[in-house]
Amino acid sequence: GPSQRTTPGNPVPFNCTAGPFSSWDFNVTWMKGRDEHPASAQHVVTNDKGNYSVTSKVWVTLARQDILLGITCEVTHRELEEPLRKTMNLSQVLQVVPTLKITTKTSGIHIHVHQRVNLTCHVGHFYPSHLRLTWMENRHKVQTVESPQVTRNPDGTYSLEHTWQAEATLEGSEFACWVVQDEQPPVQANITLRAQGRLRGRSIHPSSLQGPLQRSEPGTSIQLTYVSSGFPSRHVTVTWLKKNRELPKQQTHVHASGDTYNVTSRVLVPLLADDVLSVVQCHVSHKFMLVFHKNISLDQYLLVPPTVTASQASFSLDLVAITCHVQRFYPQSVHLTWTENCHTFKGAEQLTSKQNSDGTYTLESLHLVNVSGQESERVLTCKVQHEAQPPIQANLILSRAAHGTYKPMESLGPQMPVLIFVAFLFGFKVLLVMSFIVTYICRRQNL
Repeated sequence: GPSQRTTPGNPVPFNCTAGPFSSWDFNVTWMKGRDEHPASAQHVVTNDKGNYSVTSKVWVTLARQDILLGITCEVTHRELEEPLRKTMNLSQVLQVVPTLKITTKTSGIHIHVHQRVNLTCHVGHFYPSHLRLTWMENRHKVQTVESPQVTRNPDGTYSLEHTWQAEATLEGSEFACWVVQDEQPPVQANITLRAQGRLRGRSIHPSSLQGPLQRSEPGTSIQLTYVSSGFPSRHVTVTWLKKNRELPKQQTHVHASGDTYNVTSRVLVPLLADDVLSVVQCHVSHKFMLVFHKNISLDQYLLVPPTVTASQASFSLDLVAITCHVQRFYPQSVHLTWTENCHTFKGAEQLTSKQNSDGTYTLESLHLVNVSGQESERVLTCKVQHEAQPPIQANLILSRAAHGTYKPMESLGPQMPVLIFVAFLFGFKVLLVMSFIVTYICRRQNL
């Protein structure tokens, strides 16, 4: 099976090899659980003794409920008394990203100044079980729990609850629960805790402001929710603004709770690629007096996938410089690898990502390849893993005869125009490659 775990919804390959047999009249059957699964390819090989071996390949699209299932390869042949079987548990290749939410529990209806409030982080339906949980207060770490105690769910996933006791203040604090699973990007949930009292002549009510649990790509919309209680009347107005313009898709409900009123307001915020630096403003007024104001940065909810391209340029007769260009992505963390025939290159020079004016990032990875003695073309792949998304890759045909010409292949990532790289037209690029070789140590020392 695959060497790395994959999230549900993504297809992954499995290979089954059996042999040798004296004849080719064998049959290979794949089973996912108890259901037969069609193979995508089958390859027969004959050795120098005239015996046969078979390799069969199947693609399986993973689902969260596959944690309890296995993929089985069954081979039958007339020489066998019973079929050969091998089973691999799909839990070995499955990664289920958790869902997060934070709830509060108080001893009374109102939250008073300096009152201790229990915040509970609910981490639901994840796999595998190992993760790290961190509590943040106003973007500062207050507690980290390695391998917290988990509970096994009937579907094979895990869940946990962890409680942190916080102190309520008039000014209010933003608390966040971060969960890091293996080497995956963190998942977080946020909540604002504020005490009821008076601040600068205005009534302050306990409130929370929450957004989605996972990041979303440009072109989609996210929902932000404001919840508050303890208002003495129903004359409450909630206004949502983005770039100083009121958002149209917002709904506010005020309902009685005893002798006070509770407020719930929701808004749909369309996301754009340049929203990394944008904020949404939430204004709450009671009888035309502002009682709550909060700026929500959209970067915590935005996922801008990178554009990945690859290029090559001749450095000398035997050396070719290949570069992977990873452009306009957010958040900053990406994992980049160079591969050839599924084997990873070592020693590629990966520069630090640079932030663009719109808040996104750009990264380049340069690698020198020795083409001496190379007779045929080689296919190199730059593979970029960003957040928990499927990897994006760009393929490159490496040829000694290319003399700096970039020959792109079909890429599994976003499509880009065909680029022609001619060394003498891009003297600066060649100079950059020479600088990498000659002043490698100096660059490491930032000289």
